[in-house]
Amino acid sequence: MPGSNKTERNRKLKANRQAGIGDADGRIPVRVKDAGIMMVCIVCKSELKCTKTNTELKQHAVGKHGKANYEECFPGAEVHARALMEKVTKGGAGAGGKGTEKQGLSKAEKKKKAAAGLDDLLSAGVSSKPGKKKGR
Repeated sequence: MPGSNKTERNRKLKANRQAGIGDADGRIPVRVKDAGIMMVCIVCKSELKCTKTNTELKQHAVGKHGKANYEECFPGAEVHARALMEKVTKGGAGAGGKGTEKQGLSKAEKKKKAAAGLDDLLSAGVSSKPGKKKGR
């Protein structure tokens, strides 16, 4: 009788622990995120995370220091933001393994297409006039 999935999983975890891979229990994380790029404001020395849109950095520059250009507070932030944006657009939906089957249709379009298909099925199978019952 073959071993169960639990037995096989425990065997893999034990091998991982012996090889020194993963955490203390031998579990390997599915997705390891890179540490975010932290930018330091040169005016007040507060540390904020650099993102694709730099919303927090812009709000900080305007709210704390009254500067419209956040590049004055965080030099080089725009370069990091562009690099993050390129990294995201290169990876796309196929990087995670999801969304590769039907790209191109939005959620609303998929919903409309499914509703149209159901309408066709209902109209084909149901007649508008009640007919005679067959059988009894």
